[in-house]
Amino acid sequence: MVKITDEGLSKETRKLRKKKIMSENDNNSSSHKIKQRNMGRMLTRSSSHLSSAPTYANVTSKNNGKRKDNTSMSDSSEDSQTTDTVLEAPDTPIPRSNSQSSSSSDSAEDDGAQSEEELQTLVVAIEYDSLDEYCTDDLLEELEQLGPLRHKLADEPSTTRQKKQGSGNNKKSRRGSKKRTSHHKRRAQKHSPKSPQPPRPQYNHERTQALIERAPDDYWTYHAGNSNMIGDVNESSPLAVVHSFKDQGPVLGMTLSKDGTLLATFCTLGTINIWDVQNELCLLIRLQDNQEDQIDEFYCGLFRDQYLLAGGKLKDRHCWSVEDEDCHILPCPIKIFDMFDGKVAGQLDGHSEEVLCIKSLQFESKNYYVSTSQDGYIIKWQMDSDWKTLIESTRMSDGITCMAFSISFVPDTGNKYFMGACDAHLRLYDFEDAQLLQTFDGLYTSYCDCGKFIKWLDAEQYLADEQKSSASHLNKGQFWNQSDDSSLVDIESDESTHDQKDATSAFIITRGAEMVDGDVISIPNSCTLHQLIYPTKTGGLFELKEIRRYDHEGYRANSWMVKISTNGRYIFAPTMEGQVFVFNLLTGQVTGIIKAHEDLEVRDVILHPFLPLMFSCGDDGVVNVYSCSNLAE
Repeated sequence: MVKITDEGLSKETRKLRKKKIMSENDNNSSSHKIKQRNMGRMLTRSSSHLSSAPTYANVTSKNNGKRKDNTSMSDSSEDSQTTDTVLEAPDTPIPRSNSQSSSSSDSAEDDGAQSEEELQTLVVAIEYDSLDEYCTDDLLEELEQLGPLRHKLADEPSTTRQKKQGSGNNKKSRRGSKKRTSHHKRRAQKHSPKSPQPPRPQYNHERTQALIERAPDDYWTYHAGNSNMIGDVNESSPLAVVHSFKDQGPVLGMTLSKDGTLLATFCTLGTINIWDVQNELCLLIRLQDNQEDQIDEFYCGLFRDQYLLAGGKLKDRHCWSVEDEDCHILPCPIKIFDMFDGKVAGQLDGHSEEVLCIKSLQFESKNYYVSTSQDGYIIKWQMDSDWKTLIESTRMSDGITCMAFSISFVPDTGNKYFMGACDAHLRLYDFEDAQLLQTFDGLYTSYCDCGKFIKWLDAEQYLADEQKSSASHLNKGQFWNQSDDSSLVDIESDESTHDQKDATSAFIITRGAEMVDGDVISIPNSCTLHQLIYPTKTGGLFELKEIRRYDHEGYRANSWMVKISTNGRYIFAPTMEGQVFVFNLLTGQVTGIIKAHEDLEVRDVILHPFLPLMFSCGDDGVVNVYSCSNLAE
């Protein structure tokens, strides 16, 4: 068991376990007016309904406090419209239907009493706490059709109530409350027949091969085996800080331009600094949305031609959230800055919480951005040729993810498939069809916040060593079988290999956070190297094989929103104590521990693709630039 100090972990633990609950309207006065207006509409409709259909309901009058029979109700319809009613809070916020009696001996008074209780329940449901859970217009419609609805309510309980009772995960419930649709759409669905279930998404081998032939991957053009990227990191070739600069707030993310000449750093104070990499890292421009009235925080972004995209968090400077201990969060846009004039040239709206990752790609000669968010959604944005004009946006069909951290496209699939680090899992998506394909469970106990496909330079040596070790180990291995339950199973040789000699595979590294019991984490923190084995035919399943876990007694990284990096031979893994651990991918040994930040989280580490430089940033606001010590001298 690894001890975690309260000072370093308690704040993150609260963040891990708290999901931010957004309110669609925090103006109390406006909410009160809406309730009063709905109450007035209800009373007006209910009184007119009583005059025309006295069989269904009776109202207790404030003047005499006694029930009137059906005859007296029909004779005094005008008085009933102006008489104030005494409403009592029901035991349940929605009406419960009573079984109808087939006996003709039931009196009209008993029937009226039963209907009265249902009417009062409907009215109070609007007056009290049901406005956040139910559509007012739907309740009004049920009131107008109270008689005919009795059979339906008795046989078919409320769909909304069933969802509320059946959701055991607070995060999923909160996401469900945000996925509101108009009451017109819900009303149409009540009477429409159930549509047939769409076919289950599956791997399309023929389509994938066609895409590869038309648009082969250009990933890993540069790596430690063919460029001046930082290579070996050990005692004989350690890394040293060659530049360091400090921002005024935490720096949570960085990105390099495609040509490697510009470095952008994203600060939680709503600023983006762009540095000239080849000119002693001098500051070229500081971007900030000066037209924004609320509070910007930037977490991530990317370069695209003359534009720089930035995403993060937008907060209401006039409203405080007690639960978040911060300003209330607003829907979080992706802002497109023009680096030439420093102004916002465009904006992508669609995420309701923090934007955590942004990627760009071309698929079938079309331009796309892809973004992930703490709201659990992954959105693909089809852009015009200028990369700033939105054509359309599409959410990945998921329905189960609570937090989507990062994505990485699967190599040799023509950009048709990508892997998302979501919740505590890896999820495989079909980008073209915007569908969840498979889920890999059991990686970490709390969160898996980073997953990256890599070019492992020592993969051939590893596979050769595996073949030499023992034939029995090759005939039987542990794989994650990608069925719905995603359980860890042993697969015999004739089932596991299923043409694996001809199958394509790729390697992916991940990191995550573990569950905490008090101040002790349940499992030591680690990074993991996996092998993803592709199916060889349409309808086949991907398989994920764990190659090695990388841990150390001093490696404490039980935080989230942390990214790891690699040069193909080493994993560079930040910690929450200002360090960067260097693990050898082949041996698993720690070959270096770099300490150049304060005792706070290091958030991101990236390596320059063709220069011997590495960059790190963290909560201390410092951005460090490293190089091999012999080169620095």
